[in-house]
Amino acid sequence: MPALDALAAEFEPAGVSSVFVYTQEAHPGDNWPHHSGFEHKLDAARKFVDECSIHRPMLVDTLDGEVHRAYGALPNMSWIISRTGKILYKADWTDPRTIRQALEQIGYEIDEKRGGAHMTSYYMETLPQRPNSTEEFMQGLLDIGGPRSAHEFLDAIAAGPGGEQAVAQMREWVIARHEEKPTLPDSP
Repeated sequence: MPALDALAAEFEPAGVSSVFVYTQEAHPGDNWPHHSGFEHKLDAARKFVDECSIHRPMLVDTLDGEVHRAYGALPNMSWIISRTGKILYKADWTDPRTIRQALEQIGYEIDEKRGGAHMTSYYMETLPQRPNSTEEFMQGLLDIGGPRSAHEFLDAIAAGPGGEQAVAQMREWVIARHEEKPTLPDSP
């Protein structure tokens, strides 16, 4: 989160406002459980701000996730919206590098318009990739959410087309680090 706060601070002089919308726990578990009520959600958001040192304003979504659903309900979304409400950037993953690129492009366009240039919109798609270490991700689940969070995440994947085979190595890794018995789905 510090990279995003730094990015927000860097672009603030150009008139860019940045907010963090706290929606729900992506991987609830022992340390960060499902929200039991709105006050519990507010407390969790405050704890998140403190523990992750977030310096941007935080908005807290409704208990049932009304804002999250309205914007696509993906796990780690980012949006850049103009003051007139026009969507200038959206991504299903928050990546400071691509957000920076988008903000730089938007700044370029604003400068060109101020200089009298006529600008024409065009549509573009891109499919960037990001590093995704399974071990780092699983360790993060264990450290932040706790063992239940990691097992519930693996259970959800195992319920998909790949079944338990799709998560066998990750489950072994989790068990080896926490000496826990696996919680496997019932066999047919």
